[in-house]
Amino acid sequence: MAAETGNHRLGEVALFAGLPAAVLDEVAGLGRVRRFPAGQVLFSEGDPGDALAVLEAGVLRVGRYAAAGEEAVLAVVEAPAALGELALLDGRPRGATVTAQRAVTVRFVPRSAFLALLRREPAVAEALLATLAGMVRAANERHADVLGLDVPGRLAKWLLGRAGPSPGAGVPRGAVVALGRTQGELAAELGTTRSTLNRALQGFAEQGLVAVNGDRVTLRDPAALAMYAG
Repeated sequence: MAAETGNHRLGEVALFAGLPAAVLDEVAGLGRVRRFPAGQVLFSEGDPGDALAVLEAGVLRVGRYAAAGEEAVLAVVEAPAALGELALLDGRPRGATVTAQRAVTVRFVPRSAFLALLRREPAVAEALLATLAGMVRAANERHADVLGLDVPGRLAKWLLGRAGPSPGAGVPRGAVVALGRTQGELAAELGTTRSTLNRALQGFAEQGLVAVNGDRVTLRDPAALAMYAG
């Protein structure tokens, strides 16, 4: 598909924030836009890392698969965002499989174009360092959560994180969180099973901490939820 430059979201991605509009349009013009339906694998672990993936619409799931075929979800990424920075830097194969969790629009920027931009635009280099640091912090936090929190704790932290900048910080009673994914998808994201997640959610509802209405969860007592989240 031909590149689409008129309607890109590069300026909303942290990696490109602050670049002049002309530069953003140039980068957009070097990429190619593709659309994938839900469930489609964009690239798999071990594939060549030959392009930066800029998610402009939809939701992607990043995971790795065990020998038995079980997926360990590393992250769920919502637009706008960029993926695949590590493979671009070291030229090694992809380290994870990326799947469209919802229908997505993705702009693929060739590795050569991204590296050229990195060399001439110091702002991109600084943003890339910040992005990589954020990835390490997120991975460390996820690992700590899996080791230190039970499923109710992980669920409480996720709900509070969706409602405010940090668990319990400034989250008012009555805040509403739209899950934006099925319970099965959320369970995989939190490293558990759908039935275990459902029991945790229903347990919160029975205690009066939340109210569940389809895809929407109303936080009735954020302070009590924060106690579960540690």
